[in-house]
Amino acid sequence: MATRAAIIYIDGKGKMSATYNHYDGYPENLGKGLNNHYSDDFNAQKIASEGYISYMDPETGEIDKKTHSDPETYIIDDLDDAVGKINGVVQGMGASYVYIYAPYNDNWVNIRNQGSNTMLRTLNGLLPDILGMSHMGSEDDVDMNESYEIKWQNFINENDDAKVRWEKIRDNAYRMLKQEDGRQVNDYVDALERQFKFKPSDMDMFIEFDREDWKADFDDYISDKMDF
Repeated sequence: MATRAAIIYIDGKGKMSATYNHYDGYPENLGKGLNNHYSDDFNAQKIASEGYISYMDPETGEIDKKTHSDPETYIIDDLDDAVGKINGVVQGMGASYVYIYAPYNDNWVNIRNQGSNTMLRTLNGLLPDILGMSHMGSEDDVDMNESYEIKWQNFINENDDAKVRWEKIRDNAYRMLKQEDGRQVNDYVDALERQFKFKPSDMDMFIEFDREDWKADFDDYISDKMDF
């Protein structure tokens, strides 16, 4: 079965290029190939301009193309515009994953597509760090040396209040959703943690959730997954 993926590069002038990858687009294959062989600005732009890729060999970086297609290209006005256009590309390609080049640490960030609403929410929190700026065109660099996992863990370890709030949110989720499918609830809580890694301020909203809020947000999450 094809695991489709979108490969996206945004240059310093706001031009976005997107290439479609048809087979084996999961991180252990395409993600490995991109980070091992296309993790510099020149090659990242090159691979995102291929337009169509059937398959990438993760060991050599060689690509197989069954057909020729021009890349999808857009001019990005600002971060909100980038979020919308990236989401549109991902959903339009039916991609299971999107890979976005992060120029400030020569790395490809992958995001699993769990539906349009979840993708928009994730991109809103993550994209400023991927691009290394708080606003499109800003000259203020963001420290990209630490992985998002490490940043989140440091944030939790060094901020007792944040740790307590996250634990309360997690416990409330399990308590309020105890009648739901346990596996789905586990996936939902994992998705929440990923969201807070990218945007810790979102905890401010969830800490106030009542039972109806939890059920509504959980149902939205499941609906997104089913739509995908």
